[in-house]
Amino acid sequence: MADKQAVSGMLGKAGWAYDQGHLDYLESILTEDAVFTLSIDGQGQVGNFEGRDTIMGLYRGASESQEDQRRHVVSNIFFEDETDSSVTAVSYLTLISISDGALNVISSGVYTDKVELVDGQWLIRNRDLALDLPY
Repeated sequence: MADKQAVSGMLGKAGWAYDQGHLDYLESILTEDAVFTLSIDGQGQVGNFEGRDTIMGLYRGASESQEDQRRHVVSNIFFEDETDSSVTAVSYLTLISISDGALNVISSGVYTDKVELVDGQWLIRNRDLALDLPY
């Protein structure tokens, strides 16, 4: 069976890594041919990003444009389609912004991550993020 603790830890650390500017960690948990799909309620799909380099370009660009401190809170993780070498992890995202002494929830959503064991490391092959509001 999949190592659920390792996968949960990886997903939580991914949110922390983005918030702290450790984008190298995010890059290290994506397969080279990873796909990231982003949709926003009421707007439909706003992006289908193919390949680790393209996804990292999105993450880097978003990070550089943000003047606030973000907190990506990943919670309510559960698993589907589990095998010894792959699993689908579903989790909630609560996106918090801290700016000018104020803390605001700016969006929430659901991650669906298809994760595979590659050379002894759990990596994200497909990530889908369905947001409730724009970020």
